[in-house]
Amino acid sequence: MYPFPTSLHRDATGDETNSAAGNAFADSSNGGWMDRVLPPHGFERLTFLVLTALVLALKVLAIYHYRSDSDETQHAHVVWSWVSGKLQYRDVFDNHMPLFQMLWAPVMALLGQRADIMIMLRWTLLPLYFVSVWSVYRLTDILYGHRLAPWFALLAATLGKFFYTSTEFRTDQLWTAFWLLGLVVAMSGKFTVKRALGFGLLTGLGLAVSVKTVPLLFALGTAAAPAFAMAWWRGERIRPGEALGKFAIIGVAAAIPPLAMVVYFMLQGAYPIMFYCVIAHNIVPGLKRWGGFSLHQWYYPLSLPLVAAFVWLIFRQTADTRLAIRRALVLLTPWCYLFLLLSYWPDITREDDLPYIPLIPLTIIPLAIAAGTLRKNEEWRRKVMTYGLPGLALVNLIVTFRTHDLIRDRMAITTHNIGDVLELTRPDDYVMDTKGDYVYRPRAYYWVLEPLTKARVRMGTINDNIPERMIEHGVQLCFLHCARDGSLASQFIAANYMPFDPWTRDMGVLGKIIGKAREGGSFQFEITIPQTYAVVSETGNVEGTLDGKPYTGPTWLAAGKHEFDRTVGSGRVAVFWNGVYEKGFLPMFDSSEKLLKLEETQPKGKKKAELQ
Repeated sequence: MYPFPTSLHRDATGDETNSAAGNAFADSSNGGWMDRVLPPHGFERLTFLVLTALVLALKVLAIYHYRSDSDETQHAHVVWSWVSGKLQYRDVFDNHMPLFQMLWAPVMALLGQRADIMIMLRWTLLPLYFVSVWSVYRLTDILYGHRLAPWFALLAATLGKFFYTSTEFRTDQLWTAFWLLGLVVAMSGKFTVKRALGFGLLTGLGLAVSVKTVPLLFALGTAAAPAFAMAWWRGERIRPGEALGKFAIIGVAAAIPPLAMVVYFMLQGAYPIMFYCVIAHNIVPGLKRWGGFSLHQWYYPLSLPLVAAFVWLIFRQTADTRLAIRRALVLLTPWCYLFLLLSYWPDITREDDLPYIPLIPLTIIPLAIAAGTLRKNEEWRRKVMTYGLPGLALVNLIVTFRTHDLIRDRMAITTHNIGDVLELTRPDDYVMDTKGDYVYRPRAYYWVLEPLTKARVRMGTINDNIPERMIEHGVQLCFLHCARDGSLASQFIAANYMPFDPWTRDMGVLGKIIGKAREGGSFQFEITIPQTYAVVSETGNVEGTLDGKPYTGPTWLAAGKHEFDRTVGSGRVAVFWNGVYEKGFLPMFDSSEKLLKLEETQPKGKKKAELQ
């Protein structure tokens, strides 16, 4: 006997149902696969196909034009380290689990070294976008029927946060696909031992990609508690032994992939550094939202009554108890995960949104049912399906398109940067960038320069010895702003590197301005990194003596003090790395002077803080 009046045990349309699914939106068509997958013939199907084509066109445009994030090149750099025989963590820093990088190494090996590598790598992740959208389709179909499934899959596909972040080359795309596929396996029927095993394995694969699977599981448990309590109230009894057995299967299966990763690195003698990079490095007391008590820590506990109320609403609308449990788990887990992040996650980033954002639109369904939108007569319901949901998808697509400028090619700078690096350096030449921005070259400094590292530098647990490492590895090319303004590293870079290509994003090569016209003809300067340098004047004509010998062309200069006496020429003079000079590039004198001035005028307090 259900604890609700019988009149409330209705499906989504408000009609009484005795079906096992209790699903008023199930497809009754016996046609071909298109009739089983797409909306009905006529205006609705045509609209769906047009909108789908627009989404795909926008996705392709985003792959080519959406700006590159530093995380993308960081992941690509780690993947390339596998291709070039290096071991993640031991030889190249990374604070992510390794499965994604290991899987994509053969792909990147096939692609080889190319300037447009980030675009090509984005293409390789497009299937994961389709997998995630299909998972939303399948979950909607399972929970509310075929009539809603295509539209809610399209809504998920066009959500701005999901659309753009899933375009980027990130580990999180694979993580999201595993999580959503796991939900599909778990919700597709009776939760048998096989389903428990499948869900556990997919969850474990997600753990082998990202440790953020742990809060997802915690969120699932948060949603499950009121759902199973409501099912118990209805009289649905779950035998404790059976439940514990399936939980054990899930736990064992979920442990297999991450344990396999751990065993692999143990055999390589690299488990301690793996543990530090993946776990210890990411836990920084006092970092950002862990800096002390705040109201945000109440978001999660205060959300629990709302979660319980929403579970009650779902059960009130669903006669079939097992279907109600599935609906509650899928619809509430994303919100529980969001509140967990808002309350306790120290550094919330865009990629954290990927596994829950596509499922958020499903929340509309029970709210629409409660408001009566889908409980009116057939004509009203048909208008909602034919015009309402397509209109919502169109608005969503327009907002997503206007969120970022996709007409302008914002990926071009990254492609140009990587192209310059490939042209100017050899595979074994070291560079200095922020996180692996130049992809194919080893970095002089082991640590990636992001908030976690910078916090540890301030705490003194990581040594900020960037200048020493750059000198040791003879870095010829670097990102001019990879260090904080005012730090010793930024002052070193400004004093020893010059911009040379206006089409790059703040890339510099070895070189420095050694004199100006008003300073006379004798210029003294110091070299910190030995290399072959050319003496270059901004007027293009310079003659004189270098260290007492006639200057006849690019010359090897050892570390230490040098002197150039100009006899012919005028304007500013610079010594400039010959490796870039012989390729036809010239120093950008004005930009170099602005960079030096920026470092010289940093507030003393800021300088002191950066040097500590």
